[in-house]
Amino acid sequence: MVGFERWAIKAPASLVTLAVLLCLSLMTALYAVMDRTDTAVATARDMAAHDLGILYESARDQSAAFSSTSFIGYSVGRYYGFASAFAQISPNPERAAALLRTAFAQGDAQQQGASSALAPYMAVHDRFHASFVDMIGSSVFNDLYLIDRLGRVVYSLRKDGAFGQDLNDARARDTPLGEVFREIMARLQKVDDPTQVLVVTPPKDLDGATASDGPEGIGMLVARPVVRHGSVEGVVAFRLPLATVDRRLGTLARQGVGFTLIDAGGHPADQPASARGLSPYGVYGVPGSPWQFQVLSSGWALSGWLGWWTWGLTLVSAAAGGWTWRQSRRAVPKAPAVTQALVPVTPPVVVPAPVTPPPVVAAVAPVPEPVLEAAMPAPAPVLEVEPANDLDANEEFRRCIVDVMTLALDFWHHAKRKGKIELAEESGLWRVYMDRSSLQTRTLDKYLLVETLPRNPRWRDVVRTAEFVLRHCPDAGVEREGVREALGRLKQHLRHAERI
Repeated sequence: MVGFERWAIKAPASLVTLAVLLCLSLMTALYAVMDRTDTAVATARDMAAHDLGILYESARDQSAAFSSTSFIGYSVGRYYGFASAFAQISPNPERAAALLRTAFAQGDAQQQGASSALAPYMAVHDRFHASFVDMIGSSVFNDLYLIDRLGRVVYSLRKDGAFGQDLNDARARDTPLGEVFREIMARLQKVDDPTQVLVVTPPKDLDGATASDGPEGIGMLVARPVVRHGSVEGVVAFRLPLATVDRRLGTLARQGVGFTLIDAGGHPADQPASARGLSPYGVYGVPGSPWQFQVLSSGWALSGWLGWWTWGLTLVSAAAGGWTWRQSRRAVPKAPAVTQALVPVTPPVVVPAPVTPPPVVAAVAPVPEPVLEAAMPAPAPVLEVEPANDLDANEEFRRCIVDVMTLALDFWHHAKRKGKIELAEESGLWRVYMDRSSLQTRTLDKYLLVETLPRNPRWRDVVRTAEFVLRHCPDAGVEREGVREALGRLKQHLRHAERI
């Protein structure tokens, strides 16, 4: 304590003041960096949860629409579909699966010289396969599996490793398809309406990995029972590749912020290119779905000039502290070594001093010290972001169009118990096409995803569709308010661009 007190007394006051001010500035800069990072991560989290929620709703709605079509119901059929044709190949399911894998060794194309036992199966395959290719090509999925009531995978679009498997076999029970099949069969025993059964898995390592699926074939399964004339014919499972989700999250990634999905084991499913070099910040859930995602960030990249300012303050503080210590050491005098001889000391002679009267001092009023008001920093100017000149290329405007269509279609489905085919026909705003044996709404489908939205979207038809749904669906509730709010945001964009 004695050494510290001597240093504190002898050190120049200006240097100590400078060191204290530098330390306070450094703490303020560090707090500003952390606050900016927290704000950026919170914004990125909300955007990712919103977009993944839209993707989840699209996958759920598309799976419901596809599973209720006639060609899905007919194709599984135990009497005339893939299930019956698979049973005719061989009474041994393993031999039937081996013959099918040999016939489709190079993918979904039939090989020459196939066994005659495969003739019934090939006839069914030729009847339905082209429709399945078109259906999956217009969706967010990249494959589908048809599973009969006995648990056999009787059809696969790409003929991957799961094709022909018996999901009740011990070797396939613990595969993702086997777990989904057992879960759907268990739920069917507890519900009265089998069409309401839906199973969506988190990211898992699926069979039959391809380069487009992402690292090690990771993807999600969206499965529903196939119901025909009130009877469950089997299960249809759609495969959602991780690459589709990575592309969606990649549009939200920016400098210093990235995302990754969390797999069933609670670990990052992959490490996309946009997330390399970033550190995990937190794990968040997608509302209404079993999916979770992780926000990755870099405080240095997000801090911008504040990061450089913080490093500069750190170096200056370290240099000032070292210089202050050096100067204080120099200011402390060294005690000289004194050697005195012992001499006799005589007492001093005390001479009385003359007494003089004390001077009269006039009372002076104390001068008050000026009060220094702390200079308040001027508020930072609020920067207004100018809207994009080209409204059609504005990402927020395009996302708003998709929100209006998806929310309006969902409200129509719950209020009227009707699908998008009926909405297109009754509103007269969208064309309905006959594609082979089913009705399709190709133009309307493009307005349900940002990736498929036309370059110059028909926003007038979108506004009229939402207004049509609000007029013909009198039900009040959260869904109606969601459509009204989304429509209001879209009109605000249009007013800002002076289009309406």
